[in-house]
Amino acid sequence: MGPRLLLFDIDGTLLSSGGAGMRAVWQAFRQRFGKPAQADGVIPHGKTDPMILREVLQRNGIVHDQDREVAALTELYQQLFPAELACADQARLLPGVVPLLESVARRSELPLGLLTGNFEPTGWLKLAHFGIDHHFAFGAFGSDAEQREELVPIAVARAERHIGRQIGLGPHVLVIGDTPRDIRGALAHGATPICVATGRHSAAQLRAEGASVVLESFENIAASLKALGLAACA
Repeated sequence: MGPRLLLFDIDGTLLSSGGAGMRAVWQAFRQRFGKPAQADGVIPHGKTDPMILREVLQRNGIVHDQDREVAALTELYQQLFPAELACADQARLLPGVVPLLESVARRSELPLGLLTGNFEPTGWLKLAHFGIDHHFAFGAFGSDAEQREELVPIAVARAERHIGRQIGLGPHVLVIGDTPRDIRGALAHGATPICVATGRHSAAQLRAEGASVVLESFENIAASLKALGLAACA
């Protein structure tokens, strides 16, 4: 087994954008169609951004030319999101994230990566907003594949290109997230799902879905490093 590759989700795992993403979605829909969207039942947690936009279209009865409409909403969303994030008073880093990332960077043999449902531009923008983007060297994003299960091989391939050697799929690839979709995406490729219960789902729910380890938060740095297979040494 090779050195551990750590792939972090963004929303609910590292940070909360304070609802900025869905506000930008509703604005994009209104601009595109000239009316407010029916939002009932649209739950974004763990879904890729293209999946969310497609679900919004379906729930509003827009079933024709969906690929074209998703592309149009994507462009509008990416234009609107920066202003929404800038004024999101509830946006915040989640507990323990900065000291954990600093500790992991000192101990990990491989650079850190992202595995997130965000579109790539808005994913990086969220990290930059909180000054943690420099911790990550590459990633796989919702703009790469609509189905989250397809993202693990993409992230591993980008990690291999970044370091110039093979890493491969397997349990040494750790997918760190906060939803059952993170877990299922990891297990689909033999990766190890590590979860933190700082999102919508409880620790019990995440364990029931098959997470190898579940943390209540990243505040306990020693416990978090142990969960990631990194010695908590100086």
